[in-house]
Amino acid sequence: MAAQLDNFTRHFSGESGKASAELSSSEMQKLASLGYIGMQKSSSTAATVAGTDPKDKIATANKVIAAASTRDQSKPDVANARATAALTTVITSDPSLYLAQYTLGADLARKGQYAEAAKHLHAAIELQPDSAWAHYEIGATLLKTGEYKTAIVHLEIATGRLPAFAPAHQALAEAYDHTGREEDAKRERMKARP
Repeated sequence: MAAQLDNFTRHFSGESGKASAELSSSEMQKLASLGYIGMQKSSSTAATVAGTDPKDKIATANKVIAAASTRDQSKPDVANARATAALTTVITSDPSLYLAQYTLGADLARKGQYAEAAKHLHAAIELQPDSAWAHYEIGATLLKTGEYKTAIVHLEIATGRLPAFAPAHQALAEAYDHTGREEDAKRERMKARP
């Protein structure tokens, strides 16, 4: 579902054709350097479809979507606590759900719980290594924890896949600044401008 959303976003933002769903060799090498193992160049849909009948996961998907939508309610603290609890329950029963891992990681990052957020975002990337949004979220999270070199790898992948997404370029510029790469930072800031 997340890959379909990424394709939908690219299509309607005029970015179709600029980023492929598969990881490039360069992106796979970057991820391997961070310890992600078992990344396949070709993500065979037959392999992913063969495992679970989608009808069996509808209730779980509905729980994830409901948890994600509760954070927008009028009492954010209560809603966020409920969303976190619901997502944690879903992940406990099925840790192989990309959308649950990604949503919980992003929510924890927004709460400032960066170490825990990074664990869930890392799991999301292991489940769906071509997710530009997961790479952006983990890169932005690692930027907050001072893990600049690792953040750069994820943010480079995110900016390559989401070239019109200014916050990713801005985050990458900040990471470059922290590692003394001023020219690269300047270039990314230019890309972040409208």
